[in-house]
Amino acid sequence: MRIAVTGATGVLGQEAVEALVAAGHEVTGITRRDSGVPIVEGRGGAAVVADVFDATDLARAFRGHDVVINTLAHVPVGMAGLRPLAWREDDRLHLEASVAIAKAAADAGVRKLIQESSVFLYPDNGTDWITEDQPLSVRNQAFRPRVREMRAAVDFATSGRGAVVLRLGQLFGRDPQTTHALKATREGDPILLGKPENYITLLHHTDAGLAFVAAPRADSGFYNVGGEPITRGRWAKDLAMEAGVETPAKFYPEITQAIVGTRLEVRRRSLRVSSVRFMSETGWRPTVGPSTKGWSRR
Repeated sequence: MRIAVTGATGVLGQEAVEALVAAGHEVTGITRRDSGVPIVEGRGGAAVVADVFDATDLARAFRGHDVVINTLAHVPVGMAGLRPLAWREDDRLHLEASVAIAKAAADAGVRKLIQESSVFLYPDNGTDWITEDQPLSVRNQAFRPRVREMRAAVDFATSGRGAVVLRLGQLFGRDPQTTHALKATREGDPILLGKPENYITLLHHTDAGLAFVAAPRADSGFYNVGGEPITRGRWAKDLAMEAGVETPAKFYPEITQAIVGTRLEVRRRSLRVSSVRFMSETGWRPTVGPSTKGWSRR
């Protein structure tokens, strides 16, 4: 198929481009700047410079493609998410660019839209499993961009078109968040939110790329995508092992966690998320787990 990927220079986008090319697809990577062209080409895709906030410009880039995959995001690293305006760019990408992308894809005659989303939209569910039928916890205004993004994808899925929304687990691997976490673990600084007994659902960046390859095979709908959930205490040990130190990664003191605000509060939640629906429908399986030696260098 001919597949266009927005956010093609980001961690998710680069993995998607490379995996799709390896699977035999003709891939166009959309970049907002000329500096992104060699990054896309380095992953095997053809680069097109376009304004992701301009539906007309995007429709030009999407014309002739079968599928559009939107991976746009700009998440602040670590506790930087507490800073004023830290989420402004990420919000704008989900609130404005994602809407423009869905509209442009429809205008260009694209038949399927794959939209990146997050398991962090689910409420804390303790030790109970979370499936796609679990209601989301998105009433706070901070989640408005993500809700608008999902609505745009749903609206796209009319007139014979399809939309697949992938609720991805917490990314780990060579992404900035994990690199920051490994550095903090080596230096003995606190880095983890939540409680050791809480569950976390992780997704290695290479497996995220493979999920985007599998997604066009799925029927329209919402799908969880992640590895086998583990406790945060186990994740603390896995971080230490990958960082090459004996002491597990440290949790922030409870008094600090109490003031992190809505944006980072989601990373305190216990999220034992099941990806059985996506695996059953597409055949996708995670290949790299947090106990896989050398996962930060893959």
